[in-house]
Amino acid sequence: MNASGIKALLLDLDDTLFDDSHATHQAFSAFIGPHAARFAESEPELFRRWRACVDRHWRRFEAGELTIEQQRHERLRDFLGLPHIAEDVAARLFQPYMDAYRRHRRLTPGAADFLDATRHLIRIIVSNGGAEQQQAKLAHLGIAHHFRHVVTVEDAGAAKPDPRIFRHALALESLAPEHCLMVGDDLERDIEPARRLGMAACHVSHDRHAAVFQQLSEQLHTHEH
Repeated sequence: MNASGIKALLLDLDDTLFDDSHATHQAFSAFIGPHAARFAESEPELFRRWRACVDRHWRRFEAGELTIEQQRHERLRDFLGLPHIAEDVAARLFQPYMDAYRRHRRLTPGAADFLDATRHLIRIIVSNGGAEQQQAKLAHLGIAHHFRHVVTVEDAGAAKPDPRIFRHALALESLAPEHCLMVGDDLERDIEPARRLGMAACHVSHDRHAAVFQQLSEQLHTHEH
C-alpha cells in the first residue's frame, strides 16, 4: 500500500469498527433461554445453526428480497422450525435478542485510537447494514462525528460486493479509487471488490483489530501532509 497517496478511508462497520460478534453472542444467549428446552443441541451448536440462519437470510436482505425487519423474523422462523409464525409474534419473540444486542454494543479493540489517528483523512462508512440501525450504532458508540458520510444499501441501491455501493461512496467526495483505502473484515464483501476497483484494501481479521489498526495508524500518520 502506498500510504502517501491515500486521501480517504472507506470503512466497514460491523466486525471492523463495531464488535458485532460480541453483541451477537450476547444477544443469542438472551434469546435462546426460553427456547433451549426445544432442542437437543448444546448452546454452541445452536449458535452455529443460528449463524447459518443469519447468513442465509442476510443474503436475501442484501439482494433486496427482504427488509431488515423481515430478515430478522425469517431467521427466527427458520431457526425455530416454525415457518408460519405471524409477524407480531415473531417481533415479540425476537425482542429479547434486540434488547440484548443493543445493551452490548461496543467498539472493536483499537478502533477508537485508529479513528483519532486518522482525523486528517476523509472517512466514509460503507455498510450492508440497515441505515437506521447503523446510524444508531455510531451515535451510541460516540464515533458518528468521525464520518463525512454513512453509505448503506438503501443509499446506493446495491450491497457489497456490488461495485455500485463503492462507486456511490467515492462519488460523494469526487474521490479517485487509487486515493482510497478500504478497511473491512470480509474478504468477499469488502476487500476483493475494493481491489478490483483500484483501491488499496486492508483486511482486519478476527482478534487482530488492535494490531492492524496500530500498524495502519502508523503508516497513514507517517505520510500525513
